[in-house]
Amino acid sequence: MEPKMTISEAAAFLNISPQGVHKRVKSQNLPIKRKQNRFYFGHETSQLLFMLTFSNKIYVFQNIKGGVGKTEMTYSVAIRANLYGAKVLCIDLDLQGNLTKGCFRVNPKNKPIMLDVIKDGVPIEDTIINILPGLDLIPSDLDNGVLDNTLMLGRFPLDRVYKDKIDPLRKKYDIILIDCPPALTASVTAAALTADEIIAPVTPDEHSISGLKLLCNEIKDIESKYKTTIPIKIVFNKFDVRNNLSHEKLTYLRNSEDFEPKLYSSYIRYVQDFPNAINNGQTIFDSFKETAAKEDIDLLTKEMLGIEALKQKTNEKEFIKSRACSGF
Repeated sequence: MEPKMTISEAAAFLNISPQGVHKRVKSQNLPIKRKQNRFYFGHETSQLLFMLTFSNKIYVFQNIKGGVGKTEMTYSVAIRANLYGAKVLCIDLDLQGNLTKGCFRVNPKNKPIMLDVIKDGVPIEDTIINILPGLDLIPSDLDNGVLDNTLMLGRFPLDRVYKDKIDPLRKKYDIILIDCPPALTASVTAAALTADEIIAPVTPDEHSISGLKLLCNEIKDIESKYKTTIPIKIVFNKFDVRNNLSHEKLTYLRNSEDFEPKLYSSYIRYVQDFPNAINNGQTIFDSFKETAAKEDIDLLTKEMLGIEALKQKTNEKEFIKSRACSGF
C-alpha cells in the first residue's frame, strides 16, 4: 500500500504549475519520490506543502442497509484526506471487521478492540494501530459482536460511553472516521451520539432508500430522546450512468424535501476500481492512472472536509504574512 499525491494533482489543487510545485518542494526540502518517471509524495509532504487546518470532526458512516459501500467509502476518504495532510483515525465497529482485515490488511488477533475499552477499561490509546504516516486504526473483530449486550447489560449511558472515550482523541487527529455495522443497535446509537456528522451512503435500489428512511427516522428519535442534533449527509453511491434506475433514484433524492438538503453534490460512480484495489491490498490512490473512482472520492473528500475553503484561508494567511514581511 503506497497511496500517492502526484505533482500534477498538487499543482491543480494549488493552482500553480508542476514546476511551481517542484520549486516549493525543493525550497522547503520536502521528501518526494519518483516512479515510472512520475513524481509523487505522501502525507508528510502534503502536510507541510498544503498547510491546511482541519476542523477536528468525527464522521460516522452508517446505513441500516448493508452492501451500500459504506466501508469502501470510509477507507477511500481516509486515504484521500490523509494525502491532503490530515491526520486520520479510523475506528472499525463492525464485527465483520472488513475495514480492518479487508481494507487495511490488519490481523486483529490478540489486539485490543472497542469491546476491551468498554468492558475491561483498556485505555483507548492502547487499541490504536499505525497504518501509514498520519493514518491510524482502531481495529475490530468478531468479539465486538457482544458490544451491544455489554452496553445494555452494563447500563452504560449511550450518549457518553463512546463520546467520553473518543472525544479526547480530537487533540491528536484532524478527522476521525467511524465505520458502523448495518444495524439499529446500542453500539450504533452510541456512535451516532458521538458524531459531528453522519455519512449515509445510499445506492440506486429501493431497499437502500428504505434503509435511509429508517435511519433518518431513527436519528430523529435519538435526537428527541437525548435532546441533541445529529446532522446527516447522504452520499449517492454506485451511480451507473447507463442504468435508468440510477438516474431515477438520484432524481428522487434531489427532488425530495426531506433528502435534498442532506444530499452531498458529489456522488460516486459505479466502477470496479474499489474492490479491485482492496483485493490487491492497495488503495485507488496507489495507481498513477486517472480514474473516475479517484476523481469522485477526491471531490467527496473536498466537500466533506471543506478543503477548498480551508485552502482559501491558508492562502489569505500566507498573503498577510508575505505583506508583513515585505513591510506593507
